[in-house]
Amino acid sequence: QLADGIMGMCLKSSSIFEQMHKQEVIERRSFSLCFVRGDDAAKDGTVAGALTMGGTDSKLHLTPMIYAKGFSTKGVMHGVRIRKVHIMQSGFYGSDEARNDNVSTVAVSEDQLNLGSVIVDSGTTDTYMTRALSSEFHKTFKEVAGFAYNEHGMKLSEDEVHKLPTILLQLVGAVGQSAESVLPGHANFVDPEHPTDVLIAIPPAHYVEYDSDTKKYVGRFSTTESRGSVFGANSMRGHDVYFDIPENSRIGFATSDCDYRALIGLDIAIEDKASGHEQNPNDGDYYQESEGLSKMENPGGEDDLNGGDGSGLSPGDLFQSVGVAEVGIVAAVVGAVFAVYKIVSNRRRAQMEAVNLEQEHLKELHLDTEIQMTELA
Repeated sequence: QLADGIMGMCLKSSSIFEQMHKQEVIERRSFSLCFVRGDDAAKDGTVAGALTMGGTDSKLHLTPMIYAKGFSTKGVMHGVRIRKVHIMQSGFYGSDEARNDNVSTVAVSEDQLNLGSVIVDSGTTDTYMTRALSSEFHKTFKEVAGFAYNEHGMKLSEDEVHKLPTILLQLVGAVGQSAESVLPGHANFVDPEHPTDVLIAIPPAHYVEYDSDTKKYVGRFSTTESRGSVFGANSMRGHDVYFDIPENSRIGFATSDCDYRALIGLDIAIEDKASGHEQNPNDGDYYQESEGLSKMENPGGEDDLNGGDGSGLSPGDLFQSVGVAEVGIVAAVVGAVFAVYKIVSNRRRAQMEAVNLEQEHLKELHLDTEIQMTELA
């Protein structure tokens, strides 16, 4: 993690977005965060997504934004309420694929799931859930996957890797939504009584990492907390998350590839680690974030659960556009912005590629490289 500090984005008057609003830099007291996990980390720059100050940018969205109820908790934290937790069978990776016949609900009450409050905090790398969930979660996981989940490390065969299920968090929907306005990602197919609840899919590539030293798959979804739950950065991946609590008491979620480069029209070459050559966004097969399980180089390097301040961010370069300020979370200056026609054409091309490639990546869940497969064998 290339961090030299934390950008305060909690619900305090001193937060960056609140200060920007007071100084009339942005019109609304809100921001959205969209990021992916980079293929690697380098001090000269890592493209990791986009931060939109004062609103959200629909050009980043692959599906319409849907809204969960949001509120201030613990004084300054961005809070949500979890209604249910589900385990979805392997082979299904998106929230829009959830149905009654491929989902098993963990038998834990809503009150137990929300003991001590639930916060959404990008400053916490992993997701930490209340220990009240632990027993039933592990029981349901084993029933669905056929083997036990162990966050400290699992020795899995290639076949078992492909059987890893997707975790679904069902968040209570924002107030005032109509049952007739259900959209992809809503819970209408798995919970008809609460059709406008929001389903957040956490696929295996987001909650499990391969440790090449121990040759184990380490879990990044913990059920051991005694003081509440933290919806961490790994659960936010693949979404543009809109923090809109001060003005509208909601947090929005839209599926996204978080492709900041295409958004601003930049062509940035990225080294393909498997082939050893560089690819360019203009190439037909340019690099998309792999949905395979990634190697963990430092399994002990966790963020302090209490170290964030609500939704901490590593400072990036700030770019201001019409109505909102676009922030590329990049460690170095990424280049010049092309003309509007270039931005639009690149974005359309990227979205089409993303739609076609997303399901392919998700449904071909595999080890990151042939080296890992050799180690596993």
